Amino acid sequence: MRFLRLAGLFGVVSLAGTAAAQTNNSYPMLMSLRPTAAVVGAVSEHELSARYNLAGAEAVIVSGGGVHAEIVPLESEKPEDREKNDVAASKTRLRIRCDADAVPGIRDFRVITPHGASTVGQLVVAREAIVAEQPDNDTLEKAQSVTLPATLCGALEKGEDVDLWRIRIETAGPWAFHLVAQRLQNRLHDMQSRVDPLLTLRTVAGQTISASDNVLAGDPLLTIDALEAGDYLLEVRDVRYQGNVDWTYAVEASPRPFARSVHPLAVEPGATGRLSLFTGGPLPLGPTPVSIPAGTPPGVFRVTPQFEGRSLGGVDVLVAAEPILLEPATPPALAQAADGSAAQETTPTLAIGSPSVVCGDLDSPGQVDRFTLTAKAGEAFAFEVFARRLGSNLDAKLRILKPDGTLLTEADDATYQRVLSADPYLERFAAPADGDFTIEIRDLHGRGGAGYPYALRVGPASPGFVLEADTDKTLLAPGLAAPIYVRALRRAGFSGDIDLHVDGLPAGVTAVAGRILATGNDGCIWLQAAADAPPGWGNVTITGSAEVSAADGSKATIQSRADPLQEIYMPGGGRGHYPVDLHTVSVAKPMDVRGITVSSTEVVLEPGGSQRLEITVERAPDYKGNITLDMMLQHLETPYGNPLPKGVKIDGARSKTLLTAGESVGHITLAAAADAPAVERQLVPVTVHATINFVMKHTFASAPVRVSVNRP
Repeated sequence: MRFLRLAGLFGVVSLAGTAAAQTNNSYPMLMSLRPTAAVVGAVSEHELSARYNLAGAEAVIVSGGGVHAEIVPLESEKPEDREKNDVAASKTRLRIRCDADAVPGIRDFRVITPHGASTVGQLVVAREAIVAEQPDNDTLEKAQSVTLPATLCGALEKGEDVDLWRIRIETAGPWAFHLVAQRLQNRLHDMQSRVDPLLTLRTVAGQTISASDNVLAGDPLLTIDALEAGDYLLEVRDVRYQGNVDWTYAVEASPRPFARSVHPLAVEPGATGRLSLFTGGPLPLGPTPVSIPAGTPPGVFRVTPQFEGRSLGGVDVLVAAEPILLEPATPPALAQAADGSAAQETTPTLAIGSPSVVCGDLDSPGQVDRFTLTAKAGEAFAFEVFARRLGSNLDAKLRILKPDGTLLTEADDATYQRVLSADPYLERFAAPADGDFTIEIRDLHGRGGAGYPYALRVGPASPGFVLEADTDKTLLAPGLAAPIYVRALRRAGFSGDIDLHVDGLPAGVTAVAGRILATGNDGCIWLQAAADAPPGWGNVTITGSAEVSAADGSKATIQSRADPLQEIYMPGGGRGHYPVDLHTVSVAKPMDVRGITVSSTEVVLEPGGSQRLEITVERAPDYKGNITLDMMLQHLETPYGNPLPKGVKIDGARSKTLLTAGESVGHITLAAAADAPAVERQLVPVTVHATINFVMKHTFASAPVRVSVNRP
């Protein structure tokens, strides 16, 4: 994901200290873990660094299964440290245990503290034993010696930092060096600049043998076909020679192949079969047995292929409920002739239906796979390609052609969970007439060979929606309420209301679930901790449901699960998002705001009318920072969660929404436009925002407020 560089637009914003913060208490913002990797089947200890206070941390949540972590308090930590609010940076230790069958790869984790749930941190689950970087290994003379295989963990902590490892290889043969660094930083709340690592293998005299840069996103993967036994130098640096104390990395150096993707990419739930592996270099393997547990829900699922009884790493596959079709051994294709001239068009030989998932690969440069889909006039289809997201090299281009080869429509890159992907998605294609249509898959750059598999999902273009939760954590205190904002991305013409639901709340927390109106895209869920709610946490699941009508007039209920999004502090003060695996609701110590009173919880507006809400905020006794009142979530005047009905807005000229210097009383005037459509009791709580830094804030809520618009 590429982030805009807006430094200087708003001046310099301090992140490390509390000078920029107006809150008295902030949740911890995790920054880095050293060493950044833990090993399958082993127990290890790690130092965790964060913005704000980690003292008193009591639990660690790790995504996925097979990885367990606990807090090991620092000897220097005192009981009173957990209550401090003026901590700019903090550390603690984690003890991490990985089961023998833990799937390798990157995991999300967060800690639960007296100040609530932290932001997401990142951990690498590796296969080879950990060797941590020693200080001052930046010259040939001081290169750190290590015998491979091993996972080398370090950090590019300063400008012009060049980490040198003197590696000893005792077994000649193929070797793979897999570096994880940039991929550890996408989800970090407060990481405004990202490492761009370069990995170089040299002789001990310093001569370059091979180098790798951007292979797995911005991270290198260096594979050597045959490396003689002996000593070498492995160099890790940022390509710009930049550094940051939190730019940690892990290099897994192993004679075992590193699996990147499989073919076929789609499998059925409960299937046991043999998949061909792509290992990203000159380390080919034959078909490898892989099993998918029965009952695995459709979607992306990580498996662990084995090689000589040991894991090759985690590989993503598509678990499909639809029939799976495999391309013929001689695929319908256009291939470039040996002399570079255009190839002759071949006749499509595989007919595909809807719904189905077609699995193939472009196993030669210039290859174009083609399939035939028979449709009736007006019949609508959706097409989605899974390739780059599942480790394939393919930068897919999807095209739909008439029987005579004329182009009807095409699709290239698509955005999934707000992250741009090389995988195409065609939301709706309606056949212009009865007939056979050609579905074409090619690489955008004409590439092909080992490592270019794809899965093409074909189905009816049914009305539906995708949901996003604006945050991945909701922080509560006894007696306090907060909202979760949910946004809908409507698909294939869906235009109805969406009812929201939440499951998995911690003890003492209740919810009122709102809806996303047909006339809007945002809704909210109101959460409140009881006055006697105990400290605790829960990972929640947010879903939405709606009723749709079929062509025959029958009704059906459709449902979608919301993707939690971690808010990201972008350079210059912008606000971005990145998908994470967990949404955690926590109940912790009292915060800056202790309660919100609103003059009415029922707002009834006539077209062109208005209503004023008087709002009183109960502050913590020592909290004098600025707070803002609102009925939505916005930043720099951009709404990120606006559940107000269409045509209803806050009248800024008749509202007092900024409370400064300890003020506690304000008001909001809601006004309805003359053409505002009728709506009944939409959930829109009054919110109070207490600033943490220029972007991040605590958001608290009043009792549920219902907004209605009556039309004559």
